[in-house]
Amino acid sequence: MKGGFPLPLLAFLALIFLFQILSSLDLDPDLQEDLPFFLMVGAFILFRALSSQTEKKRRGPVPAPVPTQETKAEPIKRELGFKIPTLRNAPKDVQAQAEDQITDDELDALRRDSYERHLAEIQAREEKLEQERLRREHQDRETQTARRETSRFSPGTLQNAVIWSEIMAPPKALRRR
Repeated sequence: MKGGFPLPLLAFLALIFLFQILSSLDLDPDLQEDLPFFLMVGAFILFRALSSQTEKKRRGPVPAPVPTQETKAEPIKRELGFKIPTLRNAPKDVQAQAEDQITDDELDALRRDSYERHLAEIQAREEKLEQERLRREHQDRETQTARRETSRFSPGTLQNAVIWSEIMAPPKALRRR
């Protein structure tokens, strides 16, 4: 809307005016009691409908800017303010690059070394797991022997058992009930 009042505000004012008119009429008391609720729901629905029409809805991703001819062409050379030095020890031609490349024998040796390192890592990992398993078994055996030793009956343990059973049992006065 280019000028004047916004449309949702006008609709809201009209609903308030309608509410004033309807509340002054003689209506059923139940309907008159629920009338403000119905008018507020109607006002909300009207407000949402009118405000959604005025807003622009954008769906989907924002389109990327289209590249111009300048970005597709070679970059424009600009003055950097300093001179770029030449690279020292850089290869002069393809023959110099070919001499620097690794030969097939050297590549095979590198692969063999890598495979041997991989096998050594696997073996070290397996040994570590085996040592951990043996340590757990040893610890389990120690705990089992400790349990066996504590569960043996002795005169002291039997005497403590009788004392604890008397303490934990109900009182003698309540036993025969």
